[in-house]
Formats: sequence, structure tokens, C-alpha cells
Amino acid sequence: MRTDGVSLPRSRSALYEGAETHWFRLLLGGSALVVAVATILQFWASPFYIHKDSALFQHAGWSMLNGAELYADIWDLKPPLIYFVTVVLAAVSFGDMAVLHVLSVIVAVAAVVGGITLVGVLTHRLTGDGVASLVAGGSMLVLTSLYGFPYAGVRPKYFVFLCGVGALVLAVDDRPFLAGAVGAMAAGFWQLGAPIALLVVGMSAQRSGWDGLWRAIGGGATVTVLTVAPFVLQGNAIPLFVEAVLAPIYGVEGYTVVGRLLRFVIEIGYGVAIVPLAVAGWGLAVAADYRDHWWVAVGGGLYLFQLFLEFQGAIELVLLFVFLAVGVGLLVAERSRPSSRTMIAGCIVLLVVTSGYWNLHGVVSGSPEPLGREAIEAEYDRWDVPKYDSLPDDPEGWPSMQEIYWEKLQPDQCHYRLGLKQQYFEQETGGTLYKSTCGQWPFAEPPAEWLAGSLSPV
Repeated sequence: MRTDGVSLPRSRSALYEGAETHWFRLLLGGSALVVAVATILQFWASPFYIHKDSALFQHAGWSMLNGAELYADIWDLKPPLIYFVTVVLAAVSFGDMAVLHVLSVIVAVAAVVGGITLVGVLTHRLTGDGVASLVAGGSMLVLTSLYGFPYAGVRPKYFVFLCGVGALVLAVDDRPFLAGAVGAMAAGFWQLGAPIALLVVGMSAQRSGWDGLWRAIGGGATVTVLTVAPFVLQGNAIPLFVEAVLAPIYGVEGYTVVGRLLRFVIEIGYGVAIVPLAVAGWGLAVAADYRDHWWVAVGGGLYLFQLFLEFQGAIELVLLFVFLAVGVGLLVAERSRPSSRTMIAGCIVLLVVTSGYWNLHGVVSGSPEPLGREAIEAEYDRWDVPKYDSLPDDPEGWPSMQEIYWEKLQPDQCHYRLGLKQQYFEQETGGTLYKSTCGQWPFAEPPAEWLAGSLSPV
């Protein structure tokens, strides 16, 4: 049968052959369709809704064009590269906040689709298997917030996803300078991109020796210098260090191990079943060829540990899911029987659907609660502990981030996105939320002496 000149598969073998041959187009087109449709539906249901974090990033881009200085006039603990993006978006939106939001949503969708596609590319570099690459890329959709939240605005996790996978692809392609540079960009969007930056340095050293090591370090150093230089020239190097380095260290939240594991289940739902599949893939691949695959298991292990370091929502697991998805792809590639490969692919489709229902069932009014969710949430409440022992009171009468964004306000206070971590940091370092300029050095010792003392083993 032919339809518009395109041959339709008549059998399972023909379907496999088509997936093997056209995996890239299928993954790119399929991921673009899923993310775009989800974003359009969510945007249609809640027109111009903007998350408070996205409101900060996008508003700050506009505000910086109007003279505000990041980390001095605007307190934030994220590294600066997300603001490089939003400054550009603010410039091309000509001060129209609605246009800025739409552009931000489009860029977020593009970053997510690019990241998903690169997961497939990375898996294909390792396996040469089109079906495994398609399944690996599709496995990213088990993380529902990856496609269910771009409608609410731009976030650095979308870019750390894109850059992190891109750095790994470049490292596997033996392009150490570019791998180190893009890995550093991942860390420049989010501090937890740093393990990938270090991983690509190790991969480059293992694959290309000392030359690869120094090239990867050189690429990372180049991006780091270019990122930090504007703040040094502006006189804001200390505020950058205080807010993007010190504050996240102070801000690690309290938790119980059982509570954090239950939170993982609550955020991912039935999709947690991807973990044993991925771990099996890591193990089989490392056993078959340690030199080519060690970094997949190491990276996955590092980001599994992230659950006990930084975990405020499902999107923060995006880098863990990169390694889980590649692990699933490796598992498919290691299976020679078509029935086994089909079963794994079917499991991933089932997890994508059920995890989507777990997290998005509330979008459809009257839909029943996912089986088991209520019991897990009740158990989580039993194990949960306060994130911090104490916090300063919220200032009264301060506008919300949404109001600040849409009304194009430029608050007198630099602490206008009142996150718990910044409140806790100011409390613990003797600071205050009521100040017009942020980023002051919080210790009695000068920065150089404090840093030397902190690093000294004695």
C-alpha cells in the first residue's frame, strides 16, 4: 500500500527496518509533536500563565536591559547564563512582556526537543542501533515536567539538559575542546551541570590522553572566563560568588532518606520503574565494554545521589534522566531477540503514558486519582520534616513575581523573588531581606583569607 508516495510497513520486520533507518526523523518529529502539543494545550488552558521562577528570569532580562545589575540589584542563586539568554529575548521583544513570554516558551520548547533528540544521537553513537536510540530518546518523556511545563516560561534546566547531552555527544565524538566548552555551559546554567563538565574532562582524558585532557580543560576554562568576565569588569565578582556559590551550599534542605525516596515516587509516579531498566542497561554495557561505557554508569550514579542533595521538583531530575534514558537504550541494544526489544520499548511507552496520567490527570476535570498516589502522599507526610529549622517572616505587602513581571515593576528591594533558600541564607549570615543592593560579603574575614582558610586542611 502507498499513501502519497510513502511506503507503509506491512510487517513487524518492515516496521523495525523503518525505525532503524529513520530513527532520527522519527525522534525529532515525534518529540517536537509531543512537546509542542502539550505546550499549546497547557497554554490554551491557562493563557500567559508564568511560573514565579520563569517570571524572575524573564523579568531580570528585561530589567538588566534597563540598567539593573545581576546579583547586585537582583538576588538569585542561579549561575548567570540563563540571564544571558533572557537579555537577548528581552531585547528582541522590544519591552513587550507578552512577546517576551511567548518567545521564552518557544525557546524552552526548542531546548527540550533538542535535548531529547540529542539523547537519541548519543545512544546511536554508542550502539549504532536506530531502534535503541529511538527508545532512549523516547524514555525522556517519562519525565512529564519536561514536556508539561515549558508553557509556563523559560527555565535553566531546559538549557542544562541541552548543553549537558551536547557535551557528552562531543566527548564521544572526540572533540574535547568543544565538549569541555559546552560542559562548562551546562554548569553555567545550573550548578548541578558541573558533574557533566567534569565527566567530559575524564572522558576526553581516557579517549585522547593528556592532549584530550588539556583541550577539554581549555574549552571549559574559555567559557568560564567569558561568563565571569562581565561581572569582574562590572565590579560584581563578589556578589556572583556569594549568591551562586555560597548560598546554594547554605541552602541544602532538611529531609529524611525515606521521605526523599517517597518524594521521588510522588514526582515521577509509575515512571520510577525506568530505574531498574536503566541500571540493567548500565551493567550490561559496562560488562561488555568498560572503556566505552564506564561514564554512563558513573554519571548515572552521581545523579542518583542528587536525590539527597538537591531535589525540589521533578524537572531537577532532568540530568539523571539523561543517564537513565541512555541506560534503557543500551539495554535495548544488548538484546538480540526482537521480542525482548519490543517488550522493553512497550514498557517505555506504558511508563510514558502512566507517568503522564500520574502528573497531569488534574488537567481533565473529574478524572480519578492515580492508583496508589493518595497512600504514597500520606506516607510521605508521615516521614517529611521541615526544610529549615526557622526562616525570617515574609515581608508584608510585597508584590508577587507575576505582578512584578506583567506590570514591569523594578522593586526597590533586591530580594524580590523570595525563595526559601535566599531567606535562610540571609538569616544564617546575619543579613536582611530589606536592602536595595545585594551580594555583600557576609563574613568578617576578607574573601581571599576566608577562601584560603576554608580550603586549608588544617
